[in-house]
Amino acid sequence: MPSPSRLASLLLAAGLLAGTAGLAAAQDREAFLAGTTNDCPGCDLTSAQLQRRDLSGADLSGANLTDASLHRAVLNDANLSGAILQAANLNKTILLRANFSNARMPRVLMFEADASGINLSGADLSGAFLGSIRLTRANLDGANFQYADMEDAFLNDATLVDAVLEGTDLYRATFLRADMPGVNATGAFLGHAVMRNTDLTGANFTGAYLFAADLGGANLSNADFSRSVLTSAILRATNQTGAVFAGAVMPDNAASREQVPPAQRPDPNAQTP
Repeated sequence: MPSPSRLASLLLAAGLLAGTAGLAAAQDREAFLAGTTNDCPGCDLTSAQLQRRDLSGADLSGANLTDASLHRAVLNDANLSGAILQAANLNKTILLRANFSNARMPRVLMFEADASGINLSGADLSGAFLGSIRLTRANLDGANFQYADMEDAFLNDATLVDAVLEGTDLYRATFLRADMPGVNATGAFLGHAVMRNTDLTGANFTGAYLFAADLGGANLSNADFSRSVLTSAILRATNQTGAVFAGAVMPDNAASREQVPPAQRPDPNAQTP
């Protein structure tokens, strides 16, 4: 056990190191806000005003950008892995190939952002506003888009393995050739969505609304469309091996009964109360 004087020296040294680290962090933040550097990993940038700033290649990993405004900023190839962007404004930003993996982004604004090639794997975008966003060739594996607004979004050639689209508004969204096995789209709104040649193996569309959706050529094997609405949907040349349509409204507007368990089917001889 160190002597009292030795212990005091150690505590003093630790305090000096902590103070030095805090001063360095503050200096990094001030330098970033002044525009003399684009790197500020782990910085507290809450409510920072960064509109139209060119942050291409910036290192903002782990930074706190809650309520920050990056409207029309450029973040091509930037690193924001693990960053916090709750309710931040990224409307009309350019985010080509940026890394937002495991970022926390609930209620973020990304209207008309160009995020082609972005990495959002494991990110939380629940309740986000992503209308008309471009996510072509994006990595969205395991991302959470629960109840997000993604009307008119472009997700061509994107990968959404095990992503969460529960209750998400995807009206007129385009998913050409997207890779979506295991996606959870229960209760999602996919009216007029285009999902041609998409891999939906094992996906869950229970209770989803797919009116006039185009799933031509898609792989629907083992997907669950129970109680979904598929009125006027296009299912031409789809692989439906093991797919479940129990209680769904089919493209011809008829209710599917083929795979509804007998116990759940209405009894035609039952008396009306």
